[in-house]
Amino acid sequence: MTSSDLPVLLALDVDGTLLDGQGHLTPKRAAAITAVSRQIRTVFATGKTWPSIVDLVRRFGLDGPHIICNGAATAMSTGEIEVLDALPAAVSSLVIQELRRRDIAFAVYRADGSILADTYRPEFDRITDLGEAHPEYGPIAADGQGASNGNGTAAMAVLKVLAVLEEQEESDLRELCADRAHIQRTGPHFLEWNNPHASKGAALTHLSREHGWPLADMVAVGDSENDASMFRVAGTGVAVASASAAALAAADVHLTEDVAAFLEALLRPVEAAG
Repeated sequence: MTSSDLPVLLALDVDGTLLDGQGHLTPKRAAAITAVSRQIRTVFATGKTWPSIVDLVRRFGLDGPHIICNGAATAMSTGEIEVLDALPAAVSSLVIQELRRRDIAFAVYRADGSILADTYRPEFDRITDLGEAHPEYGPIAADGQGASNGNGTAAMAVLKVLAVLEEQEESDLRELCADRAHIQRTGPHFLEWNNPHASKGAALTHLSREHGWPLADMVAVGDSENDASMFRVAGTGVAVASASAAALAAADVHLTEDVAAFLEALLRPVEAAG
């Protein structure tokens, strides 16, 4: 068989796609990703920080580069982070100020992997329920920014700001810095602000340019609005059965069965050739 029989890259969302709604990895999905990653370069594409996926990466021996914080950065299995598009300080400052004014729970995600919040609030349990670390609580800078680590990478730069909302709560928050940020729902309770150029699709395009992997030969799998940009650039965009309306609208394939079955089906050309 030839390399063209298989995708050159599988980009796989984590929460709601690989992991179930409670943040659990089923044995069937674990077996499927173990098998497929031996034949197809597999990377995670997530809204999470690097520390939040490192155990999964190492469990399956996935080198990367993995897309983190909705495409604001990539991470290798060694922990090397490449910041692609940090949130401008002026934008993060305005978002933080307004969320504080409205008394909305929010967290700041920085390039060093830290998650910051002013103080503990019960809403943050929705983050930790999905396998994220507890935020570091305490006074944070008005814009959440920090100094450069000295090697040209702004390790303390803000990659995104996340607001924790009720499922139907949004009001006019999508208008907050809408001209200077990429704003999207990443789950029933999460509204997030990224750099206007940051998206999972933009990060996939970056990987294509850097490594010579054709976008047309990539498969992207996800469930949420933040996965739609991947679906639009990858050769095949796949929405899982529980996907949001935004994800379904952008996808080429709509699954009606467990994602494990789709992952297993990717290897059928190998089985046929064997």
